[in-house]
Amino acid sequence: MISPSLIGLIEASLDALIRAVGIDIRLHGLQNIPNEPVTYVINHFTRVETVLMPYLIKKHIGKFPISLAAEMFFDGDKAIWMKKLGAVSTADPERDKIFIKALLTDEHPVIIFPEGQIIKDKKIIEKGKFMVYNAGIRRPPHAGAAQIALRTELLRGKLRRLRTRHDDHSIARIAEHFGIGLEHLHHIVSKNTYIVPVNITYYPVRARENALSRFAHRFIKNLSPRFEEELEVEGLIALGKVDIDVRFGKPLAVKDYLEASKKLAGMLSSDDLYLDAAAFRNNPSFKKTTVKMMQDYMRSIYGMTTVNHDHLFSYILTRYRKNRFTEHDFKNRVFLAIQHLRDIGLTNCHTSLYQKQFYLLTDDVHDKYDDFMKEAVSGGYLSLHQGVITKNSARFSRKSEFHRIRKDNILEVLKNEIEPLENLTRELNRLMCLPAFFLRWKIRNHFIRLDENLFEKDYREFYREGESKPPHVGRPFFLRRFFGSKGVILVHGYMAAPEEVRPLADELRRRGYHVYGVRLRGHGTAPEDLAIRNWEKWYDSASRAYIIMKNSVRTVAIGGFSMGAGIALLQAANKPGRFAGIVSINAPLMLKGVAPRFAFLVDSWNKFLTKMQVEKGKMEFVKNEPENPEINYLRNPVSGSYQLEKMMRQAEQKLKNVIDPVLIIQASHDPVVNPVSAVEIFNKLGAADKQLLTIYAGHHGILRGAEAPRVNSAVLSFLENVSEE
Repeated sequence: MISPSLIGLIEASLDALIRAVGIDIRLHGLQNIPNEPVTYVINHFTRVETVLMPYLIKKHIGKFPISLAAEMFFDGDKAIWMKKLGAVSTADPERDKIFIKALLTDEHPVIIFPEGQIIKDKKIIEKGKFMVYNAGIRRPPHAGAAQIALRTELLRGKLRRLRTRHDDHSIARIAEHFGIGLEHLHHIVSKNTYIVPVNITYYPVRARENALSRFAHRFIKNLSPRFEEELEVEGLIALGKVDIDVRFGKPLAVKDYLEASKKLAGMLSSDDLYLDAAAFRNNPSFKKTTVKMMQDYMRSIYGMTTVNHDHLFSYILTRYRKNRFTEHDFKNRVFLAIQHLRDIGLTNCHTSLYQKQFYLLTDDVHDKYDDFMKEAVSGGYLSLHQGVITKNSARFSRKSEFHRIRKDNILEVLKNEIEPLENLTRELNRLMCLPAFFLRWKIRNHFIRLDENLFEKDYREFYREGESKPPHVGRPFFLRRFFGSKGVILVHGYMAAPEEVRPLADELRRRGYHVYGVRLRGHGTAPEDLAIRNWEKWYDSASRAYIIMKNSVRTVAIGGFSMGAGIALLQAANKPGRFAGIVSINAPLMLKGVAPRFAFLVDSWNKFLTKMQVEKGKMEFVKNEPENPEINYLRNPVSGSYQLEKMMRQAEQKLKNVIDPVLIIQASHDPVVNPVSAVEIFNKLGAADKQLLTIYAGHHGILRGAEAPRVNSAVLSFLENVSEE
């Protein structure tokens, strides 16, 4: 008999544990659960589900479920505790009666794991059919949940007919058989039986030593490999190191299956009360219908798998026909796979897949990718050297013992988990057939269009008559060379636009380089646009240019002027070893004048007044007198100056990570940037190959003054030298 006090204690304990360790449980589809008798059919990957699902259903539905459990857990005194927790043994001769009574009266929901055991390998599809591993063979999932639900609905329908015919004797026989009070009859016949498929997906799935496994090793001698594996995988879940997505699918109305079969529907009007399970055991219509129900809820359960980065990484890795391929190509294919998921509006994706995905292509730190690759390399699945991935074919083909597969071959488990998502795997298989050059072309054009669209959108939104420059000034540009293999990204300065770097870009193109002129967000439109942008948006603009250029040429260099030089240095710091060279021209590590020092205070004051809904007293813009008024803004947003300071502090802190060759150019008498900046940058760089060139000039904009030819010559000479190395 279920013990409410014990259930309450367990619920309170789990509440406390979840809060303490921060277990992230995301529930989806609660609205799908009908206010009717429900059998929950749930996929089974860990022992966690046996505790977690009763807890969640009680917490969110308000009813504590009873569930089917393996006979092994009912040995000796354990049987008393299991029954108090609402568990029913698979060997209990009364189990069907218990479940049918619970569903008829709607006293308790029912939980059944249709696989009949933990499916550690996640291999659920075999030659297009649902099959699960058991005792060395593969068998179909159990149809027990369907059988119990169908028998319940058949009895419910019979009770309705018997009540209409006033057959109190037959009603009493059914009530007595299942231990139901006749006072519940009206409630019973007013209900319908439903099956609700549920999918639980964990992310990430790893087998790693943790606090629980260490504790077990300390106090338990001779741990079995099976138990050790379960502690390493499931201990991470219990310790809150894993996201848990629980999806409740659309309910299956059992009545619909009953009415769809003429022979089953005919059983409602027969005189047989069908109290004995043996009456159904050899009934072809009953067996056929329950198999159909089982296939439907299995399809629903596994069709709700929450797709995550690890699934895509694993599946795509296993589908490569060659054992050697570039990391660049691998990332391109994963990115396009994610784009496909987003384009078709697949809802059962991990939240991380709804975030910006272009970071996967920028070669900056990407937590999801880096963690997966670390696991794959340490597990011996592959090696990664200088941007080339080499698969260990023997490691991929090695068979793993079922109870250790989550530890020994997690990539196989992850690949198996999304196999039932046929629309997804079909697209992934198609993607793997496409040649690498086509993928590069596709991604390059995607980001070129994106940059152009962002400019057009911003220009329309922030255009100011008499102040905004002509569109060609602010529009990003891509100067291409036929058969060229070298590319340069150029980044303009603060309050400027791509047109600022056009003279240098034209010279580079003339000398055989592809050149991309970045448009930093907030620039080339109006000061109001710049006022709402943070430095991360500027950095992202340069990252998009990197993706475009990386998919266009073999070697990529990056250069920038003024603030653009700071962006270029920060890009190089976050992508060590990715650039052929870096050019920094008048980078503003230290600005002249006192105004920049107070940008933070003024910006904070403006935000405070905005919060207080006060407009008077704000100083959002200050006058700017640029060297090139046909390009630069004539008003400087205070918030932009503060973001410039923040960006340069970021760059300064990371200069030691810049390891690629660097050319630093600084105007000797720069009235904007303190020339000491160049020396500071030079000294803090981690690069062994670095040059510092001082050009005599009394103004800041040396890309367009009399000094421009010398600047161009120095940049070209540097790029040619590093290209030859």
